[in-house]
Amino acid sequence: MPHFIIHTSANTIRQDDEQAILQSVHDQAVSSGLFDENDIKVRLVPFEKSLVAGKTDNDFVHVFAYIMGGRSTAQKSKLSEAIVKKLDELFNVENIAMNVYDFEPETYFHRKMI
Repeated sequence: MPHFIIHTSANTIRQDDEQAILQSVHDQAVSSGLFDENDIKVRLVPFEKSLVAGKTDNDFVHVFAYIMGGRSTAQKSKLSEAIVKKLDELFNVENIAMNVYDFEPETYFHRKMI
């Protein structure tokens, strides 16, 4: 925990090195000070087909962050802003966004907890 899932059009991802994109999101998560670096997970999911803003050729990057509850709205907003700004530096893409979702500590369970 936390999990950062990067959804992107396949065409967008070809514009940059996949590892660099993963590392950039990871680095922004670390620099936020909200997470232990060893807990951060970043994954990339390229989509061959999509319909964005009614167009099939619109490229996009959208990050879905799933974090343990307890951070303030301001902290989550600052995290989103930092990651979107960094991705904006990497890509010449009009559609870049991010959402942060909270896990409930009471309902989260991991294999190590067995």
